[in-house]
Amino acid sequence: MEVSRKHLNGNERVHRLLGLLPTALQSIYSASQVHQVAERACAAIGEGLGAQTAFLLWYSDSERAFVGMPSGYGIDDATLSHIHLPAGMCAASDYAFVHNKPYISDQTDEEELLTSALRRNLRLTRLLTLPIRDEGHTRGVLHVVNKQGKPYDEADVAFALSIAQACGAALSLLHYRHYMERLAITDGLTGLFNRYHTETVLDERTHLAVQNQEALSVAVVYLDHLKYINDTYGYRTGDRALLSVARALQKSVGHQAILARYAGDEFVAVLPGASLREAQAQMQAVRDLIAQECWEPVGSLSVSIGVVSYPESAVPVDQLLSAAEDAAMAAKRHGRNQVVLVTPRCAA
Repeated sequence: MEVSRKHLNGNERVHRLLGLLPTALQSIYSASQVHQVAERACAAIGEGLGAQTAFLLWYSDSERAFVGMPSGYGIDDATLSHIHLPAGMCAASDYAFVHNKPYISDQTDEEELLTSALRRNLRLTRLLTLPIRDEGHTRGVLHVVNKQGKPYDEADVAFALSIAQACGAALSLLHYRHYMERLAITDGLTGLFNRYHTETVLDERTHLAVQNQEALSVAVVYLDHLKYINDTYGYRTGDRALLSVARALQKSVGHQAILARYAGDEFVAVLPGASLREAQAQMQAVRDLIAQECWEPVGSLSVSIGVVSYPESAVPVDQLLSAAEDAAMAAKRHGRNQVVLVTPRCAA
């Protein structure tokens, strides 16, 4: 790792930090070690350039956003862990990431380089943003904030880049871990959560609902006639039908909802804070969206839905899912294409 002598003269701590990086890079096996590499690199860059702050944001493909890593220089971990900049919201991050070029600005008062809250927190006056790459892929960006003295120059950029690229491997590992973790809990076709994760989340949410005495609704959605669609029109058409149900759910429920493909034709929506009537309205919107769509070559699709709510339905919390499934099956038996509620009278 070659760095400019200009930034090393008389700075033993920068020397020491740079000496630790190669060893740290060879022993990255966990997220904590990724953060350790990032922290050392940010400290070396921040101190070498005489900057107030240096921190990394890694790019999450699934969230389409730059996410803070709790391991920067001159900024507390709590602030970093709350950074979430959607693509298109941060000009400096977007430029460095998309064009793979450094972005330098000494006139940030009039530019939307970072979100307003973060800019106020850092009292931003000067900013250097660098792309972080590994194996031909840009993994994130490095922000170096408020250099003291002269503006950033080419030597500063070269110094920061020579160190920052050491973080590329670390960010690649973080990217891979995030991808694998997401893969383990999602359905490959729809991108919704899978059965295993749904059961885990439902256990957590029911515990919180009881503890906080809050409403919790669960809906089970069956795609009607999936076997017929598969047998008649092929599995690709069946997959498209399943995707239509997933999209209708995503459009119709609140942002706190947990959505899952639970089995072949079965979807589950966990709706924290929703009463029975609120959940019914959301599921009716799902049913209407699907029923109104002109769907070739099948003609039309329909769903059968069961809805239960704690504590309103008077169903034990450990039986909410099975009660919603029973209600959805009742919707199937009574003609399909409808929403059936579990009321206290039904549960009795």
